[in-house]
Amino acid sequence: MRKQTKVVAVASAAALLAIGASMTSFAATGWVEEDGTWYFYDKDGNRVENEWKKSGDNWYWLDSEEGGAMAVDKLVEDGDNLYYVDSNGVMVRNTWVKVVNEEQDDDDDPAEYNYYYMQANGKAYKSGTNNNTKFKTIDGKRYAFDDDGKMLYGWVDDNGSRLSDESGWETATYYCGNWDDGAMKTGWQRVNVYDEEEDEDMDYWFNFKSNGKKRFHDTATSTDTILEKSINGKKYGFDERGVMVYEWTVASSATQASTAAWKYFNSPEDGARVTKGWFKVIAPTEDNSFGNVIQGAPDANNTFSKGKAEDEEEKWYYADGDGNLYAGEVKKIKGKYYAFHPEGWMLNGLVLMEVNNQGKVTVWDDGVDSDELSDLMDGVYVHDTYGNAGANPDVSLYYFGSDEDHDGAMKTGSVTVSLDGDSYNFQFRKSGGVEARGKGLSGIDDNKYIYKYGQKMKADSDEKYIAVGVVNSEDVGADFPGVIVQEADLVNIRSNANSNYTNKDDETVKYWNNWTGTILGARADCYLINTSGSIVKNKTAGKDGDDWYFYVKDKQIKLYSNNKTLQPKKDSQGNNINGNLDLTDWKDDCDSSTNN
Repeated sequence: MRKQTKVVAVASAAALLAIGASMTSFAATGWVEEDGTWYFYDKDGNRVENEWKKSGDNWYWLDSEEGGAMAVDKLVEDGDNLYYVDSNGVMVRNTWVKVVNEEQDDDDDPAEYNYYYMQANGKAYKSGTNNNTKFKTIDGKRYAFDDDGKMLYGWVDDNGSRLSDESGWETATYYCGNWDDGAMKTGWQRVNVYDEEEDEDMDYWFNFKSNGKKRFHDTATSTDTILEKSINGKKYGFDERGVMVYEWTVASSATQASTAAWKYFNSPEDGARVTKGWFKVIAPTEDNSFGNVIQGAPDANNTFSKGKAEDEEEKWYYADGDGNLYAGEVKKIKGKYYAFHPEGWMLNGLVLMEVNNQGKVTVWDDGVDSDELSDLMDGVYVHDTYGNAGANPDVSLYYFGSDEDHDGAMKTGSVTVSLDGDSYNFQFRKSGGVEARGKGLSGIDDNKYIYKYGQKMKADSDEKYIAVGVVNSEDVGADFPGVIVQEADLVNIRSNANSNYTNKDDETVKYWNNWTGTILGARADCYLINTSGSIVKNKTAGKDGDDWYFYVKDKQIKLYSNNKTLQPKKDSQGNNINGNLDLTDWKDDCDSSTNN
C-alpha cells in the first residue's frame, strides 16, 4: 500500500514574492540574494546561520554548512528535532517526505528511500526516549518511526527497532509491510520469510491483533505447543514464531504416537482448524504435517497411524469442538453410531472388536475377510496379541457399511454383507447401551435362526444340513458369562459312530445319539439347520450331503444314522436278533444324553 502523500510541500508564489520584497527593501539587512542564493543578514550585517527565519507564513533554514545559505531539499537537524525544507527552502509541515537512502543494502536495508512525516510544527515524528514502539495515526493508518525519524517497515520489535536479520521475524512483535508502505498491519497477513529450518523462503500466514501485535504461542506461559485462537468464528493455531499452523499439527506435549497429541487444520492456504466434523486425509507424514514430521525416522513414536501414513491411505477422522480426535471409541454423531480405531480413523466394513461399558474399543481385526470369517465360525481365529477370539465373549463382529465415503455408520438389525464376492446374512443388535448396540448376535433369534458373531448359520447346498450346539457358558464350566454357539463336526461324529445293529434289510445301521461332549464339552441343545438357515422343528430321516439321516423332534436332534430303515432284523420266532436295541421309536426312545 502506497501513501496518499509523498510529495513535499511547495512554497506559494506569495511567499516567494514576500522574500523578493524583503530583498528589495532591505539590501543590507534581512534577505539578500547573491549569485542566485538567498542569505539573511542581521542588523550588524552578519550572515545568520543555523537559525529559522520566517517570511509570511513560511519558515526557512539558514544552513551553516553552506555559509548561511538558505537550505533547500534537505533534512534539517535543529537540536533534537528533525525538519525538512523543500526545493523552495520552505519548512514542510503535515506531509510525508521521502529521501534517498544513502545506506541502501539489499540484505539489511533494501529501502530505496527513507520516509519521514513532518507534523504541523514541522518536526518529524520520532520514537521517543522510552524504547517503546509507538504508532502515530496518519490519514487513518498507523506508522512507527525510529529515533532518527525514519519510518519503520518490515518486522519491528517492542523497542522501536526494525529487525533486519533473516530470522528476526520469528521474535518480532509487529509487521509494517514493505519499505514503501510502512503501515502497521492487523488481521491476516501473508508474508514471505526465510525459514532457517526449511532453508528456503516460505509464504506463511500470520495474524495480528487490532493493536498490531502478532499472535504467537508463548512457551513461557503454556505447556501446549501451539496457541489456539477463535477468529471470526473459526479456530486457528499459531506456533511460537507466530506462523499459522496447517494440516496435521502436534498441539500438546503428549507423545506423538498418540492421537491426543495431534490436531488437524486445513491447508496452508486456509488454515482454519476443523473445529467439529469429518475430514478425510492421510495420517501424518513429512508431506502433510506442519513442522514436517519425518515418517519412518528411527524414533518410531514420531507419529500415530504409521501404517496408514506409509501406505498413503486416506481415512476419515472426526474432531470434536476442541479439535480433539475421536479415537478408540464408539461415538454417537448426529443420531448415528460410529467407531474409531485407537489410531483415530473411522472404522469401516466388517470389524472384529470388543466394546466396554464406556464405549472404548479394542480392535482385533479392522477388515475381516471371508477367510477370517471362516476361522471365526470354526473357532480357530487367534490374534497375535489378544489370543483366541472364542475365549472372549465380549468379542464380536460389527458392521459399518461397505462405502466409507457415503456411509460409515454402525449397522443394526438384519444386514447382508458381501465379502470376496460371496454374500453373508448377519443380525446385529438394535438396542442396548454403547457396549451392546451393533454387536453381532450369538445365539437363537426369534426361535427361528441361530447366529454366531452375528452371522446366520446355515448349511450350504452340498451339506443340506448342519448340526449346531447352543449352550450357556456356565454349563461348560467357563469363567465368563455368555452364549456359546458351535457347529458340530459331523465328519468326526460319523467316524466315531461305532454303535450299530442289523436292520430288517440285513444292513448295518450305524448311528449317533450321544451328544454329551460332542459339542462344547457339555449337554448342549443341538439344532438342525437347513440351507435357508431355519431351525428344523421336526424331521424324520432328513438326508444330508453325506447320505446320513437326521431325526429331529421339537427342534432337538435325537438321532443321526447312516440308514433310514431303523427296524431291526428278527429271527424266525420274531425276536430281535440285536437284543433290546431298536430305534424304530426314536422319538420316544432316543435321549441325547444316552447311547442306547
